[in-house]
Amino acid sequence: MTEIFAQGDLLIERVPDVAPSGTLAETAEGVPLVLLEGEATGHCHAISERVTLFRDDDLARDIPAGLYVGHLLIAAAYARVTHQEHAPLTLPRGTYRVRRQRELGPRDARVLAD
Repeated sequence: MTEIFAQGDLLIERVPDVAPSGTLAETAEGVPLVLLEGEATGHCHAISERVTLFRDDDLARDIPAGLYVGHLLIAAAYARVTHQEHAPLTLPRGTYRVRRQRELGPRDARVLAD
């Protein structure tokens, strides 16, 4: 069974461990890593603990274009995703695929119902 975590428009899926590849971003002590910034409010989904974010499009072929944020490697016991408008989300050690959730409008709901 797949573990999926959600916080607002962010969707985080636990995946099997994989070595970081592609474009890498590591956090420095005390500097939050911003996963996603809000378009209207400027609020952001961020992690203050030390983690590695890497983006390898080959690992996200099944995700629609524009939704893939990257893969997150948490080597410590946990990392906490915070956002000004949502409760904190605590992720245990492991590897995660991070993406935006797609907002569906009324037209999209009709298509899904057919």
